[in-house]
Amino acid sequence: MSDQVHGTAKTGFVDGENYDRFRPSYTDEVVKIIASIITDSQTGKDNNLQYDCVELGAGTGKLTKKLLNELSQVSKTRYLATDPMDGFLGTLRRNCPQPLNTKVCSADNIPLPSESVQTVIAAQCFHWFANRASITEINRILTASGKFIMVWNNKDWKVPWIKDMEEILTRYYGDTPRAVSYQWKTAIENCSQFRCVRHSFLPGTQLQGRSEDVIGHFSSISVIASLEKEEKKLVQGEMKRVLDKHGLMSDTEDIVIPFHTELYVAEKVHCC
Repeated sequence: MSDQVHGTAKTGFVDGENYDRFRPSYTDEVVKIIASIITDSQTGKDNNLQYDCVELGAGTGKLTKKLLNELSQVSKTRYLATDPMDGFLGTLRRNCPQPLNTKVCSADNIPLPSESVQTVIAAQCFHWFANRASITEINRILTASGKFIMVWNNKDWKVPWIKDMEEILTRYYGDTPRAVSYQWKTAIENCSQFRCVRHSFLPGTQLQGRSEDVIGHFSSISVIASLEKEEKKLVQGEMKRVLDKHGLMSDTEDIVIPFHTELYVAEKVHCC
């Protein structure tokens, strides 16, 4: 197994505290849906089962904290949060006060036995590792008919000022994976190891703040966060001009970034 992490992720996802400050959380609705999928999959005693749920790319715990709180109200869940970036897991552990198992690993090299997990979750991250090696590894650790849950918070790119921000971001993406390209969907649907059992678009959270918070959010996106300091300042200057163009540089009113939530659930149907 290659144990590889995309270069932009390595350089863009270093400052866990900054990422945690400027990224949105998840709605109660989608958290409850995910929790119900996990609890419905729990089948009782299984000597080979190590975890009810493994979260890949858990990051700073944006989903983890809310999901663990929801799960604690309905069942006792064996949960493992993983991420390839140890700094992000440090922030996650501070954000999640309850005892929690964590492990540094990438999605293509998960240090768990075969068929030892009932549910795998990837929140805001599967597009980074939507490749044969990672899909095969996820399939390997899942039990028969195990679930693979993918979820994203996606901005409403039709909003004029957000569309202008997107034009700035696009210059820097190159071959960096993006959720909105849907290459991840092609990858999971073209393999024989999983079948789609749910694909939903749900109301998302509303991230809001002053202009500096909005710029902080867009600057936390990997392709901007990975820039050298001087170039990043130039990009942030462009972002300010976009906000000013759309009359959004007020010192007294918050700017709202609208999101929708995309949920995709696949079921293991074939062992590798």
